[in-house]
Amino acid sequence: MRSTWDALASDADVFAGDPARGKSELEALFGRLGADPRGGTCVEVGCGPGRITRHLVDRFDRVLALDVSPAMLEQAEANAPTAEFRLVAGEGLDGVDDSVADVLVCYLVLQHLPRRELVVHFLAEFARVLKPTGEAFVQLPILDPGVPARAWRALRSALVPLTQFRGPTSTAAFRGYRLAADELERGVVAARLRVVARDTGPDAPYRFSHDVFLRLGRA
Repeated sequence: MRSTWDALASDADVFAGDPARGKSELEALFGRLGADPRGGTCVEVGCGPGRITRHLVDRFDRVLALDVSPAMLEQAEANAPTAEFRLVAGEGLDGVDDSVADVLVCYLVLQHLPRRELVVHFLAEFARVLKPTGEAFVQLPILDPGVPARAWRALRSALVPLTQFRGPTSTAAFRGYRLAADELERGVVAARLRVVARDTGPDAPYRFSHDVFLRLGRA
């Protein structure tokens, strides 16, 4: 994951999202889930070049932004110099204390994790770092129901490792893994989280998928 996102950092505006839309996307994430959180500590998972981090620092007293890529973090520090930044290994939120976050934001990140077990583990990590009254605001694409979608996912999972020679956008660490709705539900329960609010967006820009937005609290 680190090598993939370091390689993409030179085109961060393309692969991490339009920086001009960072504020509106953050406000839309909170708004569609019926919230307007401010104050306290915010943990941002997968900050990339800091296009959303720069707006989180206007809302929260402390922002701890995490990323797997040193090259992305270098850009993020320039965009949001008052935030705290931490390099993580990509297998979880290593180095983040338990029960520290009033708010956790994870946007346009889980869709790139390469394995189902890793996506589910991140849900458990969200629960670990949330305060008892904290909430996580999470977006991820979910596999459409039906046999064709499951068959496409199985074929895709088998073929993606064979395409890595084509460059960073062909790696599993960019193309990611799509949870099905039942897998997401089991993952939320296993993480000891509860769904406070949920919204479904338009079809995600991926085949056989749609975006789901979750506001999660500790169960």
